[in-house]
Amino acid sequence: MTKITQPHDHFMKELLSHPERAGTLLRERLPDEVTRFLSAKPPEPVPGSFVDEQLKEHRSDKLFQVETPNPPVSG
Repeated sequence: MTKITQPHDHFMKELLSHPERAGTLLRERLPDEVTRFLSAKPPEPVPGSFVDEQLKEHRSDKLFQVETPNPPVSG
């Protein structure tokens, strides 16, 4: 029998593999100041690595893109 060394990692990966569940988790855990900008659509999974505007590479186990109901405000 294989011993699960990080059961919370497996649980979270399974939970976040379903966009609807991930959206629910985001809405439950993020502050209202953030969630009020999220659309009702579930978040969309995107590749776990990307390069930002400063050309710095980032890696993540799970990464999601969310829609906002209004266009972003440029600063």
